[in-house]
Amino acid sequence: MKKVPITLSIAGSDSGGGAGIQADLKTFSALDTFGTTAITCLTAQNPDGVSAILEVTPKFVEDQMEAILKFFPVSACKTGMLYSNKIIDSVLKVLNNYPNLLLVVDPVMIATSGAKLLQDDAIENIKTNLLPRATIITPNLDEASLLLGKEIKYEEEMEPAIHMLFEKFKVPILLKGGHLLHAKSAIDLLFDGISVYRYEKLYQRNRNTHGSGCTFSSAITAFLAHGETLPSAVGKAKEYIHLALEYAIETGDTNHIHHLYSE
Repeated sequence: MKKVPITLSIAGSDSGGGAGIQADLKTFSALDTFGTTAITCLTAQNPDGVSAILEVTPKFVEDQMEAILKFFPVSACKTGMLYSNKIIDSVLKVLNNYPNLLLVVDPVMIATSGAKLLQDDAIENIKTNLLPRATIITPNLDEASLLLGKEIKYEEEMEPAIHMLFEKFKVPILLKGGHLLHAKSAIDLLFDGISVYRYEKLYQRNRNTHGSGCTFSSAITAFLAHGETLPSAVGKAKEYIHLALEYAIETGDTNHIHHLYSE
Protein backbone atom coordinates (compact mmCIF):
# COMPACT_ATOMS: atom_id res chain seq x y z
CA MET A 1 0.00 0.00 0.00
CA LYS A 2 1.43 3.36 -1.06
CA LYS A 3 2.15 5.95 1.61
CA VAL A 4 1.84 9.63 0.68
CA PRO A 5 2.28 12.82 2.72
CA ILE A 6 -0.77 14.70 3.97
CA THR A 7 -1.32 18.34 2.98
CA LEU A 8 -3.88 20.84 4.26
CA SER A 9 -5.33 23.93 2.58
CA ILE A 10 -7.03 26.58 4.72
CA ALA A 11 -8.70 28.75 2.11
CA GLY A 12 -11.86 29.83 0.31
CA SER A 13 -13.92 27.80 -2.13
CA ASP A 14 -14.10 28.86 -5.79
CA SER A 15 -17.38 27.83 -7.38
CA GLY A 16 -15.70 28.15 -10.79
CA GLY A 17 -13.26 25.38 -9.88
CA GLY A 18 -10.08 27.14 -11.00
CA ALA A 19 -8.78 28.73 -7.80
CA GLY A 20 -9.00 28.41 -4.04
CA ILE A 21 -9.70 25.07 -2.39
CA GLN A 22 -10.55 23.45 -5.71
CA ALA A 23 -7.20 24.38 -7.30
CA ASP A 24 -5.37 23.33 -4.15
CA LEU A 25 -6.92 19.87 -4.07
CA LYS A 26 -6.20 19.28 -7.76
CA THR A 27 -2.60 20.36 -7.22
CA PHE A 28 -2.17 18.23 -4.11
CA SER A 29 -3.46 15.19 -6.01
CA ALA A 30 -1.34 15.89 -9.09
CA LEU A 31 1.78 16.10 -6.92
CA ASP A 32 1.11 12.87 -5.07
CA THR A 33 -0.09 14.08 -1.69
CA PHE A 34 -3.36 13.46 0.12
CA GLY A 35 -5.12 16.84 0.28
CA THR A 36 -7.36 17.94 3.13
CA THR A 37 -9.20 21.22 3.60
CA ALA A 38 -10.58 23.77 6.03
CA ILE A 39 -12.88 26.11 4.13
CA THR A 40 -12.95 29.73 5.29
CA CYS A 41 -15.39 31.26 2.79
CA LEU A 42 -17.73 30.24 0.02
CA THR A 43 -17.48 32.41 -3.07
CA ALA A 44 -19.75 32.73 -6.08
CA GLN A 45 -17.22 33.33 -8.83
CA ASN A 46 -15.86 32.49 -12.24
CA PRO A 47 -12.77 33.81 -14.05
CA ASP A 48 -14.58 37.10 -14.74
CA GLY A 49 -14.94 37.94 -11.07
CA VAL A 50 -16.38 37.32 -7.62
CA SER A 51 -20.09 38.12 -7.30
CA ALA A 52 -20.71 37.04 -3.68
CA ILE A 53 -18.82 35.91 -0.56
CA LEU A 54 -20.26 33.92 2.34
CA GLU A 55 -17.99 33.78 5.37
CA VAL A 56 -17.83 30.52 7.33
CA THR A 57 -18.17 30.96 11.09
CA PRO A 58 -14.79 31.17 12.83
CA LYS A 59 -15.71 28.31 15.17
CA PHE A 60 -16.45 26.05 12.21
CA VAL A 61 -13.08 26.91 10.67
CA GLU A 62 -11.49 25.77 13.95
CA ASP A 63 -13.60 22.61 13.95
CA GLN A 64 -12.47 21.71 10.43
CA MET A 65 -8.81 22.27 11.23
CA GLU A 66 -8.94 20.30 14.45
CA ALA A 67 -10.76 17.42 12.76
CA ILE A 68 -7.90 17.17 10.26
CA LEU A 69 -4.93 17.85 12.48
CA LYS A 70 -6.00 15.51 15.29
CA PHE A 71 -6.47 12.59 12.88
CA PHE A 72 -3.96 13.04 10.06
CA PRO A 73 -0.16 13.45 10.33
CA VAL A 74 -0.19 16.62 8.21
CA SER A 75 3.26 17.38 6.81
CA ALA A 76 2.60 20.86 5.40
CA CYS A 77 -0.28 23.28 5.09
CA LYS A 78 -1.08 26.51 3.30
CA THR A 79 -3.39 29.42 3.86
CA GLY A 80 -5.16 31.27 1.10
CA MET A 81 -8.23 33.47 1.44
CA LEU A 82 -8.81 34.16 5.15
CA TYR A 83 -11.03 37.22 4.67
CA SER A 84 -11.60 38.53 8.21
CA ASN A 85 -9.97 39.18 11.58
CA LYS A 86 -12.10 36.56 13.28
CA ILE A 87 -11.13 33.84 10.82
CA ILE A 88 -7.44 34.77 11.08
CA ASP A 89 -7.67 34.57 14.89
CA SER A 90 -9.31 31.14 14.67
CA VAL A 91 -6.68 29.82 12.26
CA LEU A 92 -3.87 31.12 14.49
CA LYS A 93 -5.49 29.62 17.58
CA VAL A 94 -5.28 26.15 16.06
CA LEU A 95 -1.90 26.58 14.36
CA ASN A 96 -0.34 27.66 17.65
CA ASN A 97 -0.97 24.12 18.91
CA TYR A 98 1.13 22.74 16.02
CA PRO A 99 4.31 24.88 16.06
CA ASN A 100 6.34 22.46 13.91
CA LEU A 101 3.84 22.35 11.04
CA LEU A 102 5.30 23.72 7.80
CA LEU A 103 3.18 26.69 6.74
CA VAL A 104 2.99 28.36 3.33
CA VAL A 105 1.14 31.67 3.55
CA ASP A 106 -0.30 33.02 0.32
CA PRO A 107 -1.42 36.46 1.55
CA VAL A 108 -4.54 36.60 -0.61
CA MET A 109 -5.85 40.16 -0.54
CA ILE A 110 -7.20 41.13 -3.96
CA ALA A 111 -8.36 38.89 -6.81
CA THR A 112 -6.99 39.52 -10.30
CA SER A 113 -10.52 40.66 -11.19
CA GLY A 114 -10.24 43.37 -8.52
CA ALA A 115 -12.51 41.78 -5.89
CA LYS A 116 -11.37 42.33 -2.29
CA LEU A 117 -10.66 38.99 -0.61
CA LEU A 118 -9.39 40.40 2.69
CA GLN A 119 -11.18 42.99 4.79
CA ASP A 120 -9.24 46.20 5.40
CA ASP A 121 -9.13 45.79 9.18
CA ALA A 122 -7.64 42.29 8.82
CA ILE A 123 -4.48 43.37 7.00
CA GLU A 124 -2.67 44.37 10.19
CA ASN A 125 -3.57 41.04 11.81
CA ILE A 126 -2.07 39.17 8.86
CA LYS A 127 1.10 41.27 9.04
CA THR A 128 1.55 41.14 12.80
CA ASN A 129 0.47 37.62 13.69
CA LEU A 130 0.27 35.27 10.70
CA LEU A 131 3.19 36.16 8.42
CA PRO A 132 5.88 35.83 11.14
CA ARG A 133 4.55 32.29 11.80
CA ALA A 134 5.08 31.18 8.18
CA THR A 135 7.71 28.87 6.74
CA ILE A 136 7.48 30.97 3.57
CA ILE A 137 5.17 33.72 2.31
CA THR A 138 4.33 34.06 -1.39
CA PRO A 139 3.08 37.58 -2.20
CA ASN A 140 2.57 38.82 -5.72
CA LEU A 141 3.64 42.35 -6.59
CA ASP A 142 0.33 43.93 -5.54
CA GLU A 143 0.31 42.11 -2.20
CA ALA A 144 3.97 42.93 -1.55
CA SER A 145 3.28 46.58 -2.36
CA LEU A 146 0.44 46.57 0.17
CA LEU A 147 2.59 44.88 2.82
CA LEU A 148 5.42 47.38 2.34
CA GLY A 149 3.35 50.49 1.64
CA LYS A 150 5.51 50.97 -1.44
CA GLU A 151 4.64 50.18 -5.06
CA ILE A 152 6.68 47.51 -6.87
CA LYS A 153 6.36 47.48 -10.66
CA TYR A 154 9.75 46.78 -12.22
CA GLU A 155 12.22 43.92 -12.05
CA GLU A 156 14.97 46.06 -10.55
CA GLU A 157 12.67 46.85 -7.60
CA MET A 158 12.14 43.20 -6.68
CA GLU A 159 15.36 42.33 -4.88
CA PRO A 160 15.32 45.40 -2.61
CA ALA A 161 11.67 44.59 -1.88
CA ILE A 162 12.33 41.00 -0.78
CA HIS A 163 15.07 42.19 1.55
CA MET A 164 12.68 44.74 3.07
CA LEU A 165 9.98 42.08 3.43
CA PHE A 166 12.42 39.72 5.11
CA GLU A 167 13.52 42.42 7.54
CA LYS A 168 9.89 43.15 8.33
CA PHE A 169 8.66 39.58 8.87
CA LYS A 170 11.86 37.55 9.47
CA VAL A 171 10.71 34.63 7.30
CA PRO A 172 11.63 33.48 3.77
CA ILE A 173 9.94 35.47 1.00
CA LEU A 174 8.95 34.37 -2.50
CA LEU A 175 8.10 37.51 -4.46
CA LYS A 176 6.14 36.59 -7.58
CA GLY A 177 6.76 38.88 -10.54
CA GLY A 178 4.05 37.73 -12.89
CA HIS A 179 2.75 41.29 -13.32
CA LEU A 180 6.06 43.07 -13.89
CA LEU A 181 5.93 45.96 -16.33
CA HIS A 182 8.01 45.62 -19.52
CA ALA A 183 9.13 42.07 -18.68
CA LYS A 184 9.23 39.23 -21.20
CA SER A 185 9.35 36.52 -18.54
CA ALA A 186 7.57 35.56 -15.35
CA ILE A 187 10.33 36.20 -12.81
CA ASP A 188 10.11 35.14 -9.17
CA LEU A 189 12.69 35.76 -6.45
CA LEU A 190 13.15 33.75 -3.26
CA PHE A 191 15.13 35.11 -0.32
CA ASP A 192 15.67 32.71 2.58
CA GLY A 193 17.64 35.15 4.71
CA ILE A 194 20.97 34.05 3.23
CA SER A 195 20.72 33.71 -0.53
CA VAL A 196 18.54 35.07 -3.33
CA TYR A 197 17.25 32.50 -5.83
CA ARG A 198 15.85 33.50 -9.20
CA TYR A 199 13.23 31.52 -11.13
CA GLU A 200 12.31 32.55 -14.66
CA LYS A 201 9.98 31.19 -17.32
CA LEU A 202 8.79 32.80 -20.56
CA TYR A 203 5.25 34.11 -20.31
CA GLN A 204 2.53 31.75 -21.47
CA ARG A 205 0.55 33.76 -24.03
CA ASN A 206 -3.21 33.38 -24.52
CA ARG A 207 -3.57 31.53 -21.23
CA ASN A 208 -6.14 32.23 -18.55
CA THR A 209 -4.10 32.52 -15.35
CA HIS A 210 -7.07 32.39 -12.97
CA GLY A 211 -5.94 30.39 -9.94
CA SER A 212 -2.23 30.45 -10.76
CA GLY A 213 -1.27 31.98 -7.40
CA CYS A 214 -3.26 29.39 -5.46
CA THR A 215 -1.79 26.62 -7.60
CA PHE A 216 1.78 27.85 -7.17
CA SER A 217 1.51 28.07 -3.37
CA SER A 218 -0.19 24.69 -3.05
CA ALA A 219 2.51 23.14 -5.26
CA ILE A 220 5.18 24.55 -2.94
CA THR A 221 3.23 23.06 -0.02
CA ALA A 222 3.14 19.65 -1.71
CA PHE A 223 6.86 19.62 -2.47
CA LEU A 224 7.69 20.70 1.09
CA ALA A 225 5.51 17.83 2.31
CA HIS A 226 7.67 15.51 0.21
CA GLY A 227 10.76 16.76 2.05
CA GLU A 228 12.18 19.17 -0.53
CA THR A 229 14.22 22.18 0.60
CA LEU A 230 12.65 25.61 0.11
CA PRO A 231 14.70 26.48 -3.02
CA SER A 232 13.96 23.07 -4.53
CA ALA A 233 10.25 23.17 -3.61
CA VAL A 234 9.87 26.59 -5.23
CA GLY A 235 11.79 25.53 -8.36
CA LYS A 236 9.73 22.38 -8.82
CA ALA A 237 6.50 24.29 -8.15
CA LYS A 238 7.51 26.90 -10.74
CA GLU A 239 8.04 24.16 -13.31
CA TYR A 240 4.70 22.57 -12.42
CA ILE A 241 2.64 25.76 -12.82
CA HIS A 242 4.46 26.60 -16.06
CA LEU A 243 3.55 23.24 -17.58
CA ALA A 244 0.01 23.34 -16.19
CA LEU A 245 -0.43 26.62 -18.07
CA GLU A 246 1.29 25.32 -21.19
CA TYR A 247 -1.06 22.33 -21.31
CA ALA A 248 -4.15 24.43 -20.53
CA ILE A 249 -7.55 22.86 -21.17
CA GLU A 250 -10.45 24.43 -23.05
CA THR A 251 -13.44 25.18 -20.85
CA GLY A 252 -16.15 26.62 -23.04
CA ASP A 253 -15.13 30.01 -24.40
CA THR A 254 -11.99 30.21 -22.26
CA ASN A 255 -9.22 27.96 -20.97
CA HIS A 256 -8.04 26.90 -17.54
CA ILE A 257 -4.89 25.67 -15.87
CA HIS A 258 -4.60 21.93 -16.39
CA HIS A 259 -3.66 20.80 -12.89
CA LEU A 260 -3.68 17.13 -13.88
CA TYR A 261 -1.77 17.47 -17.15
CA SER A 262 0.27 14.59 -18.49
CA GLU A 263 3.15 15.33 -20.89
